[in-house]
Amino acid sequence: MEKGLKDLLKLLKKICPDERLDEPQNEQVLKLAFVGDTIFDLFTRDLLNRKFADKIKINELHKKNSELVCAKSQSKISDYLVNDILSEEEIGFFRHARNAHSHSKSKNSSIVDYRKATGLEALLGLLFYKDENRLIEVLDNIAEKIDI
Repeated sequence: MEKGLKDLLKLLKKICPDERLDEPQNEQVLKLAFVGDTIFDLFTRDLLNRKFADKIKINELHKKNSELVCAKSQSKISDYLVNDILSEEEIGFFRHARNAHSHSKSKNSSIVDYRKATGLEALLGLLFYKDENRLIEVLDNIAEKIDI
């Protein structure tokens, strides 16, 4: 991951500390997913911008980003992470978050993909608050795995 995004994540962490994450309950898990969604979106936008900034138009960048941040893509990424990257504790949290009941539904994906995406986003949100170095490791692994 590029230094700029790493520095931004560390700066945000200093600005937005959250000490309430010992035993996240359903509502807190969904709030972590809310933050993780933004982290993942910023991560993919940065990745695409660095790779394609001078090669394609902005609407193509947006289209590529939409393909990466959709629930189906995030579900595949979460499968990779669970099988190859995450610790047992992280897998446990991912599964807890995946099973959190949300009042919203996916419009364009299966419920399984939607829940895995929620689990991934919640895990990214948790790592943002608890261990930014581990967050960067996980994002680096995602960057190596995704095909753009």
